[in-house]
Amino acid sequence: MSEKLLEQLKASQQLVIAMTQLVAEDVPARVGAWTLRDVAAHLAATEKECFEPRIRSMAAGERPAFEYYSNDERDFDGISLHAALTEWSDTRARLIDFVRELSDEERARVGVHTKFGEVTVDGYLRIALDHDQDHLKSLERLATEAAR
Repeated sequence: MSEKLLEQLKASQQLVIAMTQLVAEDVPARVGAWTLRDVAAHLAATEKECFEPRIRSMAAGERPAFEYYSNDERDFDGISLHAALTEWSDTRARLIDFVRELSDEERARVGVHTKFGEVTVDGYLRIALDHDQDHLKSLERLATEAAR
């Protein structure tokens, strides 16, 4: 099941990136208050600042405690859509490579999240996948509106 989860993460990211680029070609789109660049930069920052370090800490056996992570108020003006998508891809690939090398014991190690409670490495990967899917739904709605 663990390899399936990693493949789902890769596929989910590829779909979000493709959808972002598709929508970006059609309209100067916004998802709520965010531009597509903001969404991509948010995804890149979340992967780099939240998912990757937290999963590494959990796998190391530190049993870290986590607060809810948010970068919603950050100004992403200095980042291009392409640069954000590239950074997100690079960080996700590095995270997947790291997790692939973990033993079953390391993947079963936990952290404690204020919202989700005790969560394993694989559990945190599922949180990352859910995060991708939430943004994908927004992009799909945007693409549907642009097609009308």
